[in-house]
Amino acid sequence: MKLFYTVNSQYARIVRAAILELNLSERVELQIVTVRDPNSELLNYNPTGKVPTLATDDGFILSETYIISTYLNQLNPEIKLVADNSDGFSRQLEGITSAFIDGISIWTRELRRPHSEQSPGTIEFERERALRILDYFEKISDKLDQTPKLAHITLASALGLEIRLPDLQWRQKYPKLANWYDKFSKLPSIQATRPES
Repeated sequence: MKLFYTVNSQYARIVRAAILELNLSERVELQIVTVRDPNSELLNYNPTGKVPTLATDDGFILSETYIISTYLNQLNPEIKLVADNSDGFSRQLEGITSAFIDGISIWTRELRRPHSEQSPGTIEFERERALRILDYFEKISDKLDQTPKLAHITLASALGLEIRLPDLQWRQKYPKLANWYDKFSKLPSIQATRPES
């Protein structure tokens, strides 16, 4: 199998951490690719040009973080990384953390555009959504453990985007969540997949 990724993709980071947590490092080759590039090797595998992309041993091309993570978890079902229907709380967290990381990604991309092309409405909408979700996680922080599940890895990846989004400034207002994040971030899989910027 081969995983195509970029170093700074938060979505690929989730899958890379999942590979480590599922003890699949020897089965999955990692290949860095370029994106938004008409000459990218990735386009030979995935016409969407998105990372992460997983080329499976049985000839399938999988994209989207959740789909890839679910597939990988089936290769090592002894470890419950992706929640099943019997774990409603973890399923709930998977949905909320997914929306959280999507919103922060949109906010970050909007701020990278030239100032004259930015949408203040989009920025404000995503800022407000992020704060609502942060409020939620602060309230339930005592229910978050250090078990590396897909929801936890996604949450840590989203919070880690603070290095790209100084406007977020979440740590002081959400001390319980910051405490959880600082501990969870010490996991080898999270350390090994830290973005460069």
